[in-house]
Amino acid sequence: MPGYILVVDDEEAVRSVIVEALRVEGFEVREAQSGQEALEQITLDPPDLLIADVLMPEMDGFTLCQKIRALPAPLNGLPIILLTALDTTLGRQVGQEAGADLYLTKPFSPRQLREKVRQVLAARKAQG
Repeated sequence: MPGYILVVDDEEAVRSVIVEALRVEGFEVREAQSGQEALEQITLDPPDLLIADVLMPEMDGFTLCQKIRALPAPLNGLPIILLTALDTTLGRQVGQEAGADLYLTKPFSPRQLREKVRQVLAARKAQG
């Protein structure tokens, strides 16, 4: 059964596209407008997966990722997909170092996003 996914992006239009692409597949999707709001939701009701934009005001996606990895288990094992318009080797490296499971460059197709979500969830399920 598809799980609950938290999408965090400061741009409502981007969140809407992501949410719709995932709901079509039967996923329950919740939204956050900021990294801080996402952290609060994660600690209150942990999702099965987090999809976060990298470039956000106040707390960027890299910082959000680091803060999640610093939480106690099992919260620190939350699968994370970072989204960005910046396709750079350095950005991917920083994303990996921050603890992201996957770094996806915008623009992406809804089909590509769904495939990556299934891939990350399956990998985490296989890990136990």
